[in-house]
Amino acid sequence: MGGLAQEAADAKINALSAELKLLRKGLGIQAKNLPAIAGERLREVCGVHDEDNAGTVRGKVVDTLRRLIEKLPGAQRETARIVLGFGTGANERYTQRLELLGSGADRNVRTMQRRADDVIYLIAEAAYSAPSPFGGVSAISQDGPWHTSDLAVNLTLTGGAAEVFETRTVVSHVAGLADVEHAISLARPASTTSPPDLSGLGIDVVAGGEVHSVRLVSSTRVAFTLRPPQPLDAGDQHAFFFRIRLAELPAPFYCCTPEFPCESFELNVRFDRRDPPQRVWRIDGDFSKDAEDPMPARKPLFLDNAGEVHTGFRDLRPARSYGVGWQPSP
Repeated sequence: MGGLAQEAADAKINALSAELKLLRKGLGIQAKNLPAIAGERLREVCGVHDEDNAGTVRGKVVDTLRRLIEKLPGAQRETARIVLGFGTGANERYTQRLELLGSGADRNVRTMQRRADDVIYLIAEAAYSAPSPFGGVSAISQDGPWHTSDLAVNLTLTGGAAEVFETRTVVSHVAGLADVEHAISLARPASTTSPPDLSGLGIDVVAGGEVHSVRLVSSTRVAFTLRPPQPLDAGDQHAFFFRIRLAELPAPFYCCTPEFPCESFELNVRFDRRDPPQRVWRIDGDFSKDAEDPMPARKPLFLDNAGEVHTGFRDLRPARSYGVGWQPSP
């Protein structure tokens, strides 16, 4: 990052830190006047709109801070919760909560204050390194016209064929977002080097809009457009639920490789009980070219009694792959 860009990023973090230090005073997130004292930077990060009522503002601020705390290293999470008033007594003010940070003989006020300041800075830093759950303007979430807040996929395998049910909630970053581009990989028929035949591909929107412009963008990749019932304004969320039927999977793995950030991805794979895989593993943030490589050490996954595996991912980075791979039976 260049010098000016770094200075701008540091200025944002420092400004948000200052607002969080004001917020932690008194009763912290339990303060009755929380919506009124939430500063401009904090409201921006939390996706607060001018028309939001006090209850909505409180909910967005509390939920966003809770999520940001979960991104901290384990040693800092409990400190952050205490500093901001999560899980503490309803009437415990900041100075009382600060005493909880001391342990044994280590009750020096300056030490505890320094720990509190450090954790506030880490929260502010995290706020500008991940998408906001409410479509705020954090640094990553605004790279592109939209991002995915939630993605849930159920993949069912029968023989070589596959059926995908996908529910995707997108958050618009722009006014008038009319189209959301999507793409999937297809298998090239084993008997030919020709591109796959799209006539056998089934893409059906079950709810949330329509599919348009199905087209080949490479010899094994198909793109299509999801169109909501009406254009989305900046900050609007919209869910698509659609089904894709594939005559053949391109390889023994299923991944999400997002072009834009994705906050949450839940994947359930139901294998053919008549032909279960030899082993199954989790693919977590690999480069796309390495996703199908079975050699790297990865976390193993195990089929349940229904022949299924389930795994989830948070804060997916663009151009990285997340999902499940498996070794077919001989």
